[in-house]
Amino acid sequence: MAEALEVGKRSRSATRESLLNAAGEVVLRFGADALTLEAVAKEAGVSKGGLLYHFPNKEALLTSMVANLIAEFEQLLEIELTREGDLTAKGAWLRAYIRAGDIFDCQSAAIQSGLLAAVAKDSKLLQPYQEASIRWHQQVSNCGIAPLKARVILLASDGLSWNQLLGLNCISDEERSQVIAELIRMTYSDD
Repeated sequence: MAEALEVGKRSRSATRESLLNAAGEVVLRFGADALTLEAVAKEAGVSKGGLLYHFPNKEALLTSMVANLIAEFEQLLEIELTREGDLTAKGAWLRAYIRAGDIFDCQSAAIQSGLLAAVAKDSKLLQPYQEASIRWHQQVSNCGIAPLKARVILLASDGLSWNQLLGLNCISDEERSQVIAELIRMTYSDD
Protein backbone atom coordinates (compact mmCIF):
# COMPACT_ATOMS: atom_id res chain seq x y z
CA MET A 1 0.00 0.00 0.00
CA ALA A 2 2.80 2.44 0.90
CA GLU A 3 4.46 1.65 -2.42
CA ALA A 4 1.24 2.45 -4.31
CA LEU A 5 0.98 5.77 -2.48
CA GLU A 6 4.57 6.61 -3.40
CA VAL A 7 3.94 5.78 -7.07
CA GLY A 8 0.84 7.98 -7.04
CA LYS A 9 2.80 10.84 -5.46
CA ARG A 10 5.56 10.56 -8.10
CA SER A 11 2.94 10.51 -10.86
CA ARG A 12 1.26 13.67 -9.50
CA SER A 13 4.65 15.31 -9.20
CA ALA A 14 5.54 14.41 -12.79
CA THR A 15 2.18 15.70 -14.02
CA ARG A 16 2.64 18.90 -12.06
CA GLU A 17 6.14 19.32 -13.52
CA SER A 18 4.75 18.68 -17.00
CA LEU A 19 2.12 21.36 -16.47
CA LEU A 20 4.73 23.86 -15.28
CA ASN A 21 6.85 23.08 -18.34
CA ALA A 22 3.81 23.57 -20.56
CA ALA A 23 3.12 26.94 -18.91
CA GLY A 24 6.72 27.93 -19.56
CA GLU A 25 6.34 26.91 -23.21
CA VAL A 26 3.19 29.02 -23.56
CA VAL A 27 5.02 32.05 -22.16
CA LEU A 28 8.06 31.32 -24.30
CA ARG A 29 6.16 30.97 -27.58
CA PHE A 30 3.24 33.32 -27.18
CA GLY A 31 4.13 35.77 -24.40
CA ALA A 32 2.80 36.43 -20.92
CA ASP A 33 -0.60 37.64 -22.08
CA ALA A 34 -1.26 34.24 -23.67
CA LEU A 35 -0.75 32.45 -20.35
CA THR A 36 -4.23 31.18 -19.59
CA LEU A 37 -5.32 27.97 -17.93
CA GLU A 38 -6.87 26.88 -21.24
CA ALA A 39 -3.63 27.50 -23.15
CA VAL A 40 -1.57 25.58 -20.58
CA ALA A 41 -4.01 22.65 -20.57
CA LYS A 42 -3.91 22.54 -24.37
CA GLU A 43 -0.09 22.73 -24.44
CA ALA A 44 0.16 19.95 -21.85
CA GLY A 45 -2.43 17.79 -23.60
CA VAL A 46 -4.68 17.55 -20.56
CA SER A 47 -8.20 18.68 -19.86
CA LYS A 48 -8.75 21.97 -18.08
CA GLY A 49 -10.13 19.91 -15.19
CA GLY A 50 -6.86 17.98 -15.05
CA LEU A 51 -4.98 21.26 -14.84
CA LEU A 52 -7.35 22.61 -12.17
CA TYR A 53 -6.67 19.52 -10.04
CA HIS A 54 -3.06 20.70 -9.68
CA PHE A 55 -3.53 24.47 -10.02
CA PRO A 56 -6.99 25.72 -9.00
CA ASN A 57 -6.41 29.13 -10.62
CA LYS A 58 -3.92 31.16 -12.61
CA GLU A 59 -2.42 32.69 -9.46
CA ALA A 60 -1.59 29.22 -8.12
CA LEU A 61 0.03 28.37 -11.45
CA LEU A 62 2.10 31.57 -11.47
CA THR A 63 3.11 31.07 -7.83
CA SER A 64 4.31 27.57 -8.67
CA MET A 65 6.17 28.82 -11.75
CA VAL A 66 8.04 31.36 -9.60
CA ALA A 67 8.79 28.69 -6.99
CA ASN A 68 9.99 26.36 -9.75
CA LEU A 69 12.40 28.99 -11.13
CA ILE A 70 13.76 29.65 -7.64
CA ALA A 71 14.25 25.92 -7.09
CA GLU A 72 16.02 25.60 -10.47
CA PHE A 73 18.40 28.42 -9.57
CA GLU A 74 19.09 26.94 -6.14
CA GLN A 75 19.84 23.55 -7.72
CA LEU A 76 22.37 25.22 -10.02
CA LEU A 77 23.81 27.07 -7.03
CA GLU A 78 24.24 23.78 -5.16
CA ILE A 79 26.00 22.26 -8.17
CA GLU A 80 28.33 25.24 -8.40
CA LEU A 81 29.00 25.14 -4.64
CA THR A 82 29.98 21.49 -5.02
CA ARG A 83 32.28 22.40 -7.92
CA GLU A 84 33.83 25.09 -5.78
CA GLY A 85 34.93 22.44 -3.29
CA ASP A 86 36.20 24.19 -0.18
CA LEU A 87 33.28 26.39 0.83
CA THR A 88 35.36 28.01 3.54
CA ALA A 89 37.68 29.45 0.88
CA LYS A 90 37.48 33.20 0.44
CA GLY A 91 34.79 34.08 -2.11
CA ALA A 92 33.68 30.48 -2.78
CA TRP A 93 29.98 31.13 -2.23
CA LEU A 94 30.05 34.27 -4.33
CA ARG A 95 31.84 32.55 -7.23
CA ALA A 96 29.24 29.78 -7.17
CA TYR A 97 26.45 32.39 -7.18
CA ILE A 98 27.95 34.22 -10.18
CA ARG A 99 28.38 31.00 -12.18
CA ALA A 100 24.94 29.67 -11.27
CA GLY A 101 23.38 32.98 -12.30
CA ASP A 102 25.15 32.91 -15.65
CA ILE A 103 24.03 29.35 -16.40
CA PHE A 104 20.50 30.08 -15.20
CA ASP A 105 20.20 33.22 -17.33
CA CYS A 106 21.29 31.33 -20.44
CA GLN A 107 18.94 28.41 -19.81
CA SER A 108 15.75 30.19 -18.88
CA ALA A 109 15.90 33.90 -19.78
CA ALA A 110 12.88 33.83 -22.06
CA ILE A 111 10.69 32.03 -19.52
CA GLN A 112 11.91 34.34 -16.74
CA SER A 113 11.12 37.37 -18.86
CA GLY A 114 7.62 36.21 -19.72
CA LEU A 115 6.95 35.18 -16.17
CA LEU A 116 8.11 38.57 -14.92
CA ALA A 117 5.61 40.22 -17.25
CA ALA A 118 2.85 37.95 -15.94
CA VAL A 119 3.59 38.53 -12.25
CA ALA A 120 4.19 42.26 -12.70
CA LYS A 121 0.43 42.63 -12.66
CA ASP A 122 0.32 41.21 -9.13
CA SER A 123 3.38 42.13 -7.08
CA LYS A 124 2.57 39.70 -4.26
CA LEU A 125 3.51 36.91 -6.66
CA LEU A 126 7.08 38.24 -6.55
CA GLN A 127 7.26 37.81 -2.77
CA PRO A 128 8.84 34.32 -2.91
CA TYR A 129 11.56 35.66 -5.23
CA GLN A 130 12.13 38.64 -2.93
CA GLU A 131 12.48 36.31 0.06
CA ALA A 132 14.92 34.06 -1.81
CA SER A 133 16.91 37.09 -2.94
CA ILE A 134 17.19 38.33 0.64
CA ARG A 135 18.40 34.86 1.68
CA TRP A 136 21.04 34.85 -1.08
CA HIS A 137 22.16 38.37 -0.24
CA GLN A 138 22.58 37.42 3.42
CA GLN A 139 24.94 34.63 2.37
CA VAL A 140 27.39 37.15 0.94
CA SER A 141 28.34 38.40 4.41
CA ASN A 142 29.85 34.97 5.18
CA CYS A 143 32.03 34.59 2.09
CA GLY A 144 35.27 36.01 3.50
CA ILE A 145 35.36 39.14 1.33
CA ALA A 146 35.02 42.66 2.66
CA PRO A 147 31.26 43.20 3.01
CA LEU A 148 31.01 46.25 0.72
CA LYS A 149 33.12 44.64 -2.01
CA ALA A 150 31.13 41.41 -1.77
CA ARG A 151 27.86 43.36 -2.03
CA VAL A 152 29.12 45.24 -5.11
CA ILE A 153 30.10 41.97 -6.81
CA LEU A 154 26.74 40.39 -5.94
CA LEU A 155 24.77 43.39 -7.21
CA ALA A 156 26.82 43.46 -10.42
CA SER A 157 26.02 39.78 -10.96
CA ASP A 158 22.33 40.48 -10.33
CA GLY A 159 22.56 43.42 -12.75
CA LEU A 160 23.81 41.09 -15.47
CA SER A 161 20.81 38.86 -14.83
CA TRP A 162 18.36 41.75 -14.96
CA ASN A 163 20.00 43.04 -18.15
CA GLN A 164 19.38 39.65 -19.73
CA LEU A 165 15.94 39.24 -18.19
CA LEU A 166 14.66 42.60 -19.39
CA GLY A 167 16.26 42.22 -22.81
CA LEU A 168 18.19 45.46 -22.41
CA ASN A 169 21.10 44.17 -24.52
CA CYS A 170 23.47 46.72 -22.95
CA ILE A 171 26.43 44.44 -23.56
CA SER A 172 27.36 41.77 -26.06
CA ASP A 173 27.73 38.09 -25.12
CA GLU A 174 31.50 38.53 -25.28
CA GLU A 175 31.40 41.54 -22.94
CA ARG A 176 29.10 39.61 -20.59
CA SER A 177 31.66 36.79 -20.44
CA GLN A 178 34.40 39.32 -19.72
CA VAL A 179 32.36 40.93 -16.93
CA ILE A 180 31.69 37.52 -15.36
CA ALA A 181 35.39 36.67 -15.55
CA GLU A 182 36.23 39.99 -13.88
CA LEU A 183 33.66 39.42 -11.12
CA ILE A 184 35.14 35.97 -10.49
CA ARG A 185 38.66 37.47 -10.44
CA MET A 186 37.50 40.07 -7.91
CA THR A 187 36.42 37.30 -5.51
CA TYR A 188 40.07 36.18 -5.31
CA SER A 189 41.80 39.57 -5.08
CA ASP A 190 42.31 41.74 -2.02
CA ASP A 191 42.13 45.07 -3.86
